[in-house]
Amino acid sequence: MGKITAIVADGNEIFRHGLVSILNGAGFDVLSEIDNGALILTAYESVLPDVCVLSFEMPEIDGIELANRIAKKFPAANLLVLAELASEEILNEFLDSGASGLVLKSVDKIEFVDAAQKIANGETHLGKQFSKMMTREYLRLSRLKKGIKSSITPREKEVLSYLVKGMTSSEIGTKLFISSRTVDKHRTNLLKKLGLKNTASLVRYALSNKVD
Repeated sequence: MGKITAIVADGNEIFRHGLVSILNGAGFDVLSEIDNGALILTAYESVLPDVCVLSFEMPEIDGIELANRIAKKFPAANLLVLAELASEEILNEFLDSGASGLVLKSVDKIEFVDAAQKIANGETHLGKQFSKMMTREYLRLSRLKKGIKSSITPREKEVLSYLVKGMTSSEIGTKLFISSRTVDKHRTNLLKKLGLKNTASLVRYALSNKVD
């Protein structure tokens, strides 16, 4: 079996060289190093690596946007994103992206290499801090589940079902013969009732809890 091929993208030269050194030492074959987000798609396309390591913060274009662009053009791409901080905002952006793994830049070498190997093999990996966030959110939603379902009105359920299909407020309004402003009001009510922050989390809630 050959070496796992990789490309590494980070705007900090010292940190990037460190990642390359760790991967090479673990038996990877790092084919390219990139310091600018605008160059990554071209670099990826030229070598098609087994895994692409992207920093969340990149010059020109950030890592999550790059992950989306790469995944759109190469659906089978294996992408590992590195983040400076563990926050719900970063976790939500990752969950909505085409990346398969997310870890903090502060992880030790063992976890970093393990994550890169998993992603290269087509698996997923979520760093410990982010996993804890997911667990807390899951437990919170589980506790709310019984009361929440009964409090959602029939009209809100209709709006939610169309949001799951990726429709805009205007499109939903046309379907339900109401204004887009009224649709937005229903969406705001759903977010408040469920304790969620954005449409993406609403959709995830609907899919995981089979709200219909």
